[in-house]
Amino acid sequence: MPATPAVSIIIATYNRANFLPETIESIFHQTFQDFEVIIVDDGSTDDTRSVLDRYESRIRYVYKENRGPSAARNAGVKLAAAPWLSFQDSDDLCMPNHLETLYGYVIKKSDIGMVFANGTYLTGLEHNRETIIPADKSKRLAERGVALCDLFEKSILRLQAAVISKAVYGAVGGHDESLRICMDLDLGFRLLMNYPVAYLDQVVFSYRKHEGNTGRNEELRLTENIRVIEKLLRDYPEARNQVGNDGTSRRLAYRYYRLAKGRWRRNERNQAREAMGMALSLRPYALKYRFYQWQWGLSSRKSE
Repeated sequence: MPATPAVSIIIATYNRANFLPETIESIFHQTFQDFEVIIVDDGSTDDTRSVLDRYESRIRYVYKENRGPSAARNAGVKLAAAPWLSFQDSDDLCMPNHLETLYGYVIKKSDIGMVFANGTYLTGLEHNRETIIPADKSKRLAERGVALCDLFEKSILRLQAAVISKAVYGAVGGHDESLRICMDLDLGFRLLMNYPVAYLDQVVFSYRKHEGNTGRNEELRLTENIRVIEKLLRDYPEARNQVGNDGTSRRLAYRYYRLAKGRWRRNERNQAREAMGMALSLRPYALKYRFYQWQWGLSSRKSE
């Protein structure tokens, strides 16, 4: 392991002993080798520590009480020796060209805060496509650059496909430790509002979709998404001008609508009506939202 590496790779993990060795092997088999690996165990109760024994001489391992992935990542950054950071999830895989592509770009750009790229799905086609960002959109982003509306309209940023300046990461405050799912989007917003962010039309990691993915918690994902958007608009008033009033209200309203539908399915009727009311306060002329409000109101009267 180099004494002063170019990149610190930080893996926050929790009960991923079955996936972690494959993730680590993919990192070690990259073409670019000037890195250190820091694994922050976020209070795992499985065999995580024992499966890492074989890598003891090649990694830095630290165990913390469970406080969520954002806190674990921040703890890893405090240990990082390199000027550039790479965050990897403990169930995904790096492509051999991962750091060669990303670090190869940032060393030529002294003012860059972050560069990110595309990923593929380890289990095959998802949403009828091979890559996380559709191929035509990926090409457009690389040609014209990344704007706030690109991250706002669709959460395209995956930190597994990024390299971030450690100094910039610290300057924007690192990960928000109150978030457990939408922390990448929140960090991406703050980086983009303060520093140049670049995108490369390359595939640099594979995303593993499985039942244990944290993002499958729909209620938490949607409530955090709403929080992150509202936080952006509060902290950066100019963001509304960049995205437009219609764009901001449309995305927020749709999130409240999805939240309402999920709550209704779970028989959380009052909470569902409350969320639909929020959607309508943002998009009062949306017929679909009005229809559900009317239908649910009728259902309530029939049950009385």
